[in-house]
Amino acid sequence: MLTDNFFPHGVINAVKEARSAFVFFRSRYGATIASQLQQSDKPTDWVGDIAPDPDDVHWAVFHSSFLRRWLLKVVIIVAYILVTVLFILPVMLVQSLTNLSQLEVYFPFLSSILSRKYVSQIVTGYLPNVILKVFLLLIPPVMKFLSSIQGHVSHSEIQRSACTKFFWFMIWNIFIANVLSGSVLNHLAELIDFKNIPSTLAKAVPGQASFFIAYVVTSGWTSTSSYLFRTKQFIQSSFKKGCCCSRKNDADEYEVPSISYHKLIPKITFFGLLGITYFFLAPLMLPFLLVYFSIAYIVFKNQFINVYAPKFETAGKFWPIVHNSMIFSLLLMQAIALGIFTMKKLKVGSYIMSPLPVLTLLFNEYCRKRFLPNFTAYSVESLIKRDREDANDPGMPQFFEQLMTAYRDPALAPVQVSDSDGRRFPNQSDKHTDPLLSSV
Repeated sequence: MLTDNFFPHGVINAVKEARSAFVFFRSRYGATIASQLQQSDKPTDWVGDIAPDPDDVHWAVFHSSFLRRWLLKVVIIVAYILVTVLFILPVMLVQSLTNLSQLEVYFPFLSSILSRKYVSQIVTGYLPNVILKVFLLLIPPVMKFLSSIQGHVSHSEIQRSACTKFFWFMIWNIFIANVLSGSVLNHLAELIDFKNIPSTLAKAVPGQASFFIAYVVTSGWTSTSSYLFRTKQFIQSSFKKGCCCSRKNDADEYEVPSISYHKLIPKITFFGLLGITYFFLAPLMLPFLLVYFSIAYIVFKNQFINVYAPKFETAGKFWPIVHNSMIFSLLLMQAIALGIFTMKKLKVGSYIMSPLPVLTLLFNEYCRKRFLPNFTAYSVESLIKRDREDANDPGMPQFFEQLMTAYRDPALAPVQVSDSDGRRFPNQSDKHTDPLLSSV
């Protein structure tokens, strides 16, 4: 229900029913219990959940119905599959550049140019990774857009969903598709048969070590170092200052940047997958990865301390994504090792590797039972402890009063205007300051 003290510029005498609302409790324990209980006989009529922080609310889909969110999830799954499949085209282009003989067959007039040594080195070594990097820059915004219309009510949930989508996208298009050298359709029947997966990967993965070493250098070293310079933001700021009418004391123009979790976490975990997968196939890749993680540690430590400002509290909920990616990397490495030992007819090695996937899955199940609940919900013990501390806090009455205006849709905020001196103040006479629900 929306009451008159929700709107700062007008009084609503008639209380109208809203599709969704925030309900405040005087204890964390009571709010948690209410969010876990079924509120009506039909579970979809009245759905409750713990509210995100005020700055974390995604207001665009906050009032969406359960049916609309469910339909959007189905549409997003179909769209995600289409984007993943269509990205095979640039991957095939990249792999055609790494194979000069195949490139000369399709483009015979390039034979004289490709025969030169320095041209062939650039085309096969550096150019494919640059092209792949350019196409890959378009994917994180697409994944975030798909997650934003999926029905999540908080920006943190949107970034977690986009993070998961981007990671599995990279697994399929950057690792699997490149490992199979652009012939995904030819190996698709083998991949569907689970018995052939280890042998197929054992044949294909070692041959792409040089490509992934170049990928670590171009996409890892270069892109991570570029975070220090922030070239894109510098060009945008210079353009605004030179071409736009800048105003004094304009806080929006100098907004502090936030951490793009949906971009950083999938990339870092993907490099971890390369290290785990290739450490026994191509040990030469390990020094390149060591340099990358050293650069990433220095750069992101500086960015987190001196540049970025978090817009929401993550509460450690991104860590299960990292954990799942590491478990998948271990299983992938063990499958490849099992396939290699089987091809080489090393029975002792095969016998030693056979129990490792089972042990990895058991360890994953133990972590899910022991640690995952701590990342999904707070314990009753901690909630009651905090409620008892709040009972003796003299500032709690003022905190409850601020709750009435803490969760406010930005569409209801008054429009800010500036005078000739650049001072900002609410425009009381503008029509945009009227409440969305008119007074009676």
